[in-house]
Amino acid sequence: MISFRYHLVTIVAIFLALALGVLAGTTVIKSGLVKTLKDNGKRAEEQLATAQGQLGDLREVRDKFLEWATPDRLVGETVVVVTDDRADPAGARSAHDQLTAAGAEVISMTVTSLLMQQGEAEALAEILGLSPDTPQPTLVNSASIQLADRLAQGPGPQPSPTITAPEGSNDLLVELIQEGFVTSPDINPGDASNVGGPEQLMVVSAGGQAQPGVPLATFMRPFVDRLAEDGSTTVAAETASTQEHPFVPLIRAEPSLPREHLSTVDDVELKEGRLALLLSLVRMLTGAPGGDFGQKAGADSLLPSPP
Repeated sequence: MISFRYHLVTIVAIFLALALGVLAGTTVIKSGLVKTLKDNGKRAEEQLATAQGQLGDLREVRDKFLEWATPDRLVGETVVVVTDDRADPAGARSAHDQLTAAGAEVISMTVTSLLMQQGEAEALAEILGLSPDTPQPTLVNSASIQLADRLAQGPGPQPSPTITAPEGSNDLLVELIQEGFVTSPDINPGDASNVGGPEQLMVVSAGGQAQPGVPLATFMRPFVDRLAEDGSTTVAAETASTQEHPFVPLIRAEPSLPREHLSTVDDVELKEGRLALLLSLVRMLTGAPGGDFGQKAGADSLLPSPP
């Protein structure tokens, strides 16, 4: 007769065997899984190292091309760089440095937030030839259009100097500088006759993280629009870090805007952006149309094709 103890031992042995089997199977599965994960991780590290090496090679090629493409590309050209006093300063600064390195004469100009001061509306209206009662938004927009025309067309005929002539001149740009609406380290406050004209190139840098000094929608965008309509060779630029107050997308969103002499660059503070700025200007000088370059939405490509 089989005792109860025998039955108990048998049952315990069966469950112990099952437990050992499960444990062994789980251990094998876990070991295989760990090996697979380790192999995948190793492959990922190798792929990352390869990609980093390729990126380093591409950057070296970019740097060498920038070094080759820059010298003397814009010798004999004058470029007016326009920004506002609250735009990301890296934009105008990078443009100035790149254009200077290419041999251009660069005239830097800053439109100030004084344009937005209500207490200055009467002085601005007088310069623009408008009624003192003109609403502020209309004044700002008119200032944008008139300044673009002045830069695109040049100063126009200057009155003959006389003893009784008023101080200064009838030059809109001079008057804007004298009243503090525009500042420039490169322009004689009493004589801006060398600034502007059909042969001069324009770069407009705006946008950034701070609130713009002048409205992008009612000053900077109409300013670029008018330059393009007047036929000025123009690049509208912003920095890659610009997120809060973008400028370039406003220009790219205008499909009917003439693009024969207009380009946009959305990463002008980067080496790629500096190269795009230079190449787009050189291409447009040869008669090629403009384009949209950079890393953000609406860009045709990172860089223009070399001229």
